[in-house]
Amino acid sequence: MASHPTSTWVEASQLLPPPAAGGSKAYPMQWQRQAHSDADTDVYRPDHDPSSSPGGPPAARQSTFLQGLSATWTFELLALLVSVAGLVAMVYVLRRNDGQRIPDWGSLSFNTLISILAVVSKMAALYGATSAISQLKWAWFTEHGKNLVDYKTFDSGSRGVAGAAMLAWTLKGRSIAVVGALAIIIGAAAGPFAQQIVHFYDDEYVDVNETAWIARADIVDSLGPKMDSTTWSLDAIFKANAITALFLPTQEALFQPRFSCPTGNCTWAPFSTLGFCSTCADLSSQLNRTCKTLTSSDNRTTAQSCRVAFPGGNEPLSLFYIADPDFPGSSTYMVLNSTRPANATVLKNVTWPQTVYQSIRAVVPPQQLGGTQNPYLEADGELANDGIHVLRADTRFIGSECALSPCVRRVQPSVARGEYREEVLDTFSASGGYRYGESLVLSPPWEDGKNFTIHSQWLEAVTTTPSYGGPDPLGGQLKGTVFTHDSNQAIRVSDIPAFGAVPRQNDALQAVFYAEFSNGTTCPTPDDNVACAFWALGAAMTKSVRDVAVSRNGTAAPYVAEGAVHTTGTYIRIEWPWLALPVAVWFLSLVTVVVAMWTSRGVPLWRDSALPLVLLTGEHADAAREVQEAALSARAETVKVHLAGDMGSGLKILTKSH
Repeated sequence: MASHPTSTWVEASQLLPPPAAGGSKAYPMQWQRQAHSDADTDVYRPDHDPSSSPGGPPAARQSTFLQGLSATWTFELLALLVSVAGLVAMVYVLRRNDGQRIPDWGSLSFNTLISILAVVSKMAALYGATSAISQLKWAWFTEHGKNLVDYKTFDSGSRGVAGAAMLAWTLKGRSIAVVGALAIIIGAAAGPFAQQIVHFYDDEYVDVNETAWIARADIVDSLGPKMDSTTWSLDAIFKANAITALFLPTQEALFQPRFSCPTGNCTWAPFSTLGFCSTCADLSSQLNRTCKTLTSSDNRTTAQSCRVAFPGGNEPLSLFYIADPDFPGSSTYMVLNSTRPANATVLKNVTWPQTVYQSIRAVVPPQQLGGTQNPYLEADGELANDGIHVLRADTRFIGSECALSPCVRRVQPSVARGEYREEVLDTFSASGGYRYGESLVLSPPWEDGKNFTIHSQWLEAVTTTPSYGGPDPLGGQLKGTVFTHDSNQAIRVSDIPAFGAVPRQNDALQAVFYAEFSNGTTCPTPDDNVACAFWALGAAMTKSVRDVAVSRNGTAAPYVAEGAVHTTGTYIRIEWPWLALPVAVWFLSLVTVVVAMWTSRGVPLWRDSALPLVLLTGEHADAAREVQEAALSARAETVKVHLAGDMGSGLKILTKSH
């Protein structure tokens, strides 16, 4: 029976082929059998053709296209191109979205895209850096006298931050590999700090998918039911808003026109609308006060009777009071009445309605009026007593003249956090003579000839409706007096009755007298309750004419003004200095690869392969320069490795060929 040769375990260096004849450093992988006394071992024979030995091992495989590319710097250069492409794409996306609202890309978030680009750029750059460091160790060993331990230092330096730090420390600048190690270290920091590149903040933006609107009016023509064949009553909405203003003059929200703001934050461009404007003149400094001493039955002479009156005029408005709370008699705290413009002190040019309201009011703390004005009870059930106010000879009084007239306001409303605000930019009031039976037309100069019209029937309804008291548009609801006749123990508010009528409680005047306009309202003269009440009344009447237009015609132009709806969104702010980290990683990797390409000329591109140490170690080391990685890999496929021995007797790596 024929015997077959067997493979024998030998030292790794025995597998190396001798140099070719003529000093050639090319070693073709060919085989022949060499017999030994105890076994057959396969060794290299450069002059032997494997085809002549049918029983011998097959020739090495031809290198593939990828193996051919791996023998060049193609992959490293391609990785650097991918890295710089990732950087450019990241910068483009960041610049395009800097200061913009965070985009909605469905399942892909902005952070995710930036993270992907940052990771791709960093990993591609570090691939080139680690590959160059691995190759630089072979260039390092081309110099004589290098320690074998340097192999471990370089190999660890290409595999992580700790190894890179050790490599940089060990080499101390003696190799360009330190630059690559620095790229690895910075790359590890670039990951967490990349989150600092993009910052987010909340800000408002205009939602184009939503629309805000607010009521406005160019024409006033809404009437109530007919009173007779030729006259009408006022519209119910107008009357309701006017009454609300009289009884709740400090509730500014009740004077707001109808509007829609879906998000609670809206703005409008300036626009003009019909309304009613209040005009008030402060006559406090012109009031005339005269006091005289009163003598009681017990000969007390401390009490004084005082009269406060408007200046001049025919029977000017006045009030009387006793400057001693213990002296029996009547004292008036406030009086409000109406007169014709001809009898007014200041407001003589009121066009329509031709009514001027005059008032005199004592400036006193409302909680001290009547002794028990506090509506709450003490813990024991007794009435709270805040003291009794004493009217003195020097008590301050405020005198006012007020009028209401149609006007055109140029306004700019806004809603912020659900709170309505309206800035009045300009006002144009009716001027000149008014002829009964004609409509009132207002043409403000800023509207280029546009007319705002109040129809004659509506004007007539205001002045003739019985509920509004004939020529008085307020129907006498504010005309009255606030007084006491029992030493300030109780305050009474009554109207000024018509001739022959009995005075009645005036609830509207009571609300105005006790109103606290100084507590957060926007009245320009919070100390003057009457002026503030007329300011509120003008706002309520303006609301009426604006709301009626929307109620009758809907929310289409020109009955509303459309505005912008603001909503809160997340915006992007780019901190550009932090981009220096990924740029530094790419640049250091580029330097490392370029220098490695230069210094590795004449050295095969073995990179991080350990095969040269196993297959090309020993007396033929000079031949290793011409052995490429593909050839070593093919040879390694035919070699088996065995770790022999033990820790006590020593360990040895043995190899054998198939």
